[in-house]
Amino acid sequence: MDQQSILAKHTRQPKIYIKLPSNGVFYKVNPLEKSGSGELPIYSMTAKDEIAIKTPDALMNGEATAGIIKSCCPLINDPWEIPAIDLDAILIAIRIATYGEKMTSTVRVPMPDNKYEELETEIDLRPLLDGTLGKEFPSTVKYNDLTFHVRPLTYKDQSKFFEATFETQRMASLINDSSLNDEQKRKAFIEGFKKLSSTQMGVVLQQITAIETDEGSETDPKNIEAFFNETDKDTFAYVSKFLQDTKELFDIPAQIVQVPQNLQEQGAPKTVTVPMMFDTANFFASR
Repeated sequence: MDQQSILAKHTRQPKIYIKLPSNGVFYKVNPLEKSGSGELPIYSMTAKDEIAIKTPDALMNGEATAGIIKSCCPLINDPWEIPAIDLDAILIAIRIATYGEKMTSTVRVPMPDNKYEELETEIDLRPLLDGTLGKEFPSTVKYNDLTFHVRPLTYKDQSKFFEATFETQRMASLINDSSLNDEQKRKAFIEGFKKLSSTQMGVVLQQITAIETDEGSETDPKNIEAFFNETDKDTFAYVSKFLQDTKELFDIPAQIVQVPQNLQEQGAPKTVTVPMMFDTANFFASR
């Protein structure tokens, strides 16, 4: 018996099994069908995975997160094609499999005179994971005589738009750069505005698979883009709001944390709101 077979039983085994908010729809290959149980097996992170999350560039472009998902969810063929509505559930599950159901988070508590106190609080991840289920992604939206067939963004889409937004914010900061003259600032503003508009349009276009009319259905992405470039703003606004509202339906709600009485007596509020962000180094880096 060779060394590999001797050590095989000592390698990772699945720690937990989860359902997916999408039920495996929107994947090219449904990972739940491959599992045989209708649930996705989740493994804990390896030492190599933990090293990867400490690489800033890999976190910025999503490579580290995609690598972690590939390592911890081997039934998912391509992490980049994961529907965004599944992403939080998968990342929470990986965190639970690696470090347990409790997560310590540092909260900034506002105090008088624009000061802050740092407060450590423990967040139970299991209810957050359970709360991702029981929601259905609507596959169509109707506006006037048009029916838009939609899908969620993939992780690749989401990462691409995140990078574009970051670049737009960087360009916006140039406007306040005292070393630039007025003409340079003007050009930076115009370029930033164009990139922002393009990103907003791209987010919507990536989620539309077809537009159905009385005469038939249009599925060519170029023709769909041309339609939105020529149609009235109300149509785009309606579809855009529908997609945004749908995204928020699947977002993990912010957590309300009770502030200790001693801080309240010093002028702090009774509670603070903690946004839940999972695709970050901090989410995985600490126990």
